[in-house]
Amino acid sequence: MTKENDPRDYVGYDLFGYPFNKKYPPNKEKYGQSFEGYPYKALGVLLYDYCVMGYDVEINYNGESYYLLNAGEGIISDSHFTERKEVFDSPMALVENFKIDGKTLLQLAPEIEDIEPV
Repeated sequence: MTKENDPRDYVGYDLFGYPFNKKYPPNKEKYGQSFEGYPYKALGVLLYDYCVMGYDVEINYNGESYYLLNAGEGIISDSHFTERKEVFDSPMALVENFKIDGKTLLQLAPEIEDIEPV
């Protein structure tokens, strides 16, 4: 995808053509490069790797595993990424609206320690 053909309204491109999450922009001056400019690894993985770069993600939280599939839509899937358990309009909509223990992934991010793009 390029700046010219990217349909996602939450993705912007910097002066060098690199994509970033413009709805939740990183702050690399404040947080550095470690988590793509976010204060927690989980935010970097969710907001950059998953929403912007399109990677699928595995989250382990409170003894449960969650699998996020990025297929243009945001999908809660099984460990083989074949089942569509819950579907959201976009990966960003999943991050903002999917809840675990009554909290969205954005709210849980500081507590999520085991998260990886796959």
